[in-house]
Amino acid sequence: MAIAGFLIEIFAATMLLIFALRLVRTGIERRFGALFQSLLTRHSNVFVAGGAGMVLATILQSSAAVTVLLTGFAAAGTVSFGMALAGVLGADLGAALVIQVLSYDLGWLQPVLLALGGWLYLKSDRANVRLIGRIVLGVAFILVSLQFLRDAVDPIRESAFLPAIAGYLESDYFSAFIVGAVLAFVMHSSVATILMCVTLVQVGAIPFAAGLSLVLGANLGSAFIPIWLTRDLPISARRIPLANLLLRGSAALVMLIAVNVTGAHQALMVAGAGQSLILVHIGFNLAIFVLATGFVNWLERPMTPSLIRSSTKAGRYWRRVW
Repeated sequence: MAIAGFLIEIFAATMLLIFALRLVRTGIERRFGALFQSLLTRHSNVFVAGGAGMVLATILQSSAAVTVLLTGFAAAGTVSFGMALAGVLGADLGAALVIQVLSYDLGWLQPVLLALGGWLYLKSDRANVRLIGRIVLGVAFILVSLQFLRDAVDPIRESAFLPAIAGYLESDYFSAFIVGAVLAFVMHSSVATILMCVTLVQVGAIPFAAGLSLVLGANLGSAFIPIWLTRDLPISARRIPLANLLLRGSAALVMLIAVNVTGAHQALMVAGAGQSLILVHIGFNLAIFVLATGFVNWLERPMTPSLIRSSTKAGRYWRRVW
């Protein structure tokens, strides 16, 4: 019964976290969507596009939402392949920075944000004010869900159940990598997945090495989300999320193998376990952004339509299976 109660509490906290992130994202999209479109389409410098994608993902708290948005712009012909991909790489970095902000102990803000957000949403007749209230409530719910997650894990930390799973994930890093990828795709949020992993590492429920493999897997899984969400768009647009998947997926796999083969986990522990995990995640996405953004225009030629058609056929097959 203790295990069943633990799983229910974890599931409830995770669902609240996903709902809260979506609440914030939809509120910001409705309130500031036109402004963001102008910001992302009026420049021709790839690093400016990357910076715009980073800012947008930081505000929306979702790199997948920015990727889908930019893929739509590419389908409409308002942004080039290189500019869109640079924006996506920046969005991945922005989403990583969000995790750092949300990882701080902001419990004292919960009642303030709940009161302010509820008052703005319920007491105003103006649509823009209600949207701001919606955003504030979403941030408050994020903080509440993270507290629920910590409280759910705490009683079972000393049981035989959790250490057994944690030990297996630490010893089989590739399985942990796959679990992280599946969690990110199923939850449709890398921010929610990585926040959950960071919280579990912070409270000592899983070791740093297992958390690192889970986070690297989440980077792979989150790159699959926009591919699934844009599967019905034209081939020319679908090249963008596929290029991002190839970049992030291959980098995550290389880092997974390198860290575990060399045993470099301790070298990455530059602070507490949870904070180190966040810094590794930010550094990973920063490295991809810095190294790849200058070459995004060169990646357009290798992303041939035949490759996209192959993934399209695979997607149609799986839709028939499901």
